[in-house]
Amino acid sequence: MEMNSYLRGFEMLVRIATPEDSERVARLNDDLALCHVSYHPLYRLKENASEQSLAYIKDKIEKSTSGDGLVLVAQDKDIVGYLMCSIKDQNPMVEIRKMGHIGPVYVIPAYRRRGVAAALMKEALKWLKEREVEYADLNADVQNAVAIAAWTAMGFKPHWLNLIKKL
Repeated sequence: MEMNSYLRGFEMLVRIATPEDSERVARLNDDLALCHVSYHPLYRLKENASEQSLAYIKDKIEKSTSGDGLVLVAQDKDIVGYLMCSIKDQNPMVEIRKMGHIGPVYVIPAYRRRGVAAALMKEALKWLKEREVEYADLNADVQNAVAIAAWTAMGFKPHWLNLIKKL
């Protein structure tokens, strides 16, 4: 899967991540984690968060190259964003058995509002449709109004409310 796009002033490539991309994607994943820290204490990072992030990303990219999930990167001169996608099994009692899950998604600040997330999402949804998935979901922190607005503009609608309580 490879797509060249001319997006708001730059040429961009959307492609499946390779093991060689692991360190760069892990750094972007670290940046995303830092963005969430201000939203809630739930997102406090461990001391070894970067090492954990790299192991997580390597695992996801390995599963992506075997077809068990998808990690996409958006590349200009360097990787400027990424998206992860998976297929999860639903409750065996319901008719719709497979649900696509999008996330995490991150685009560096200099490339935001230029169509990068939309290009990544387009390819992820295409991948899910090719696997006969009818629905896709994603999560956004309720305090992240920018992300909620972006996902809503792409056609995602609120479906589930996740409540949390500190014990």
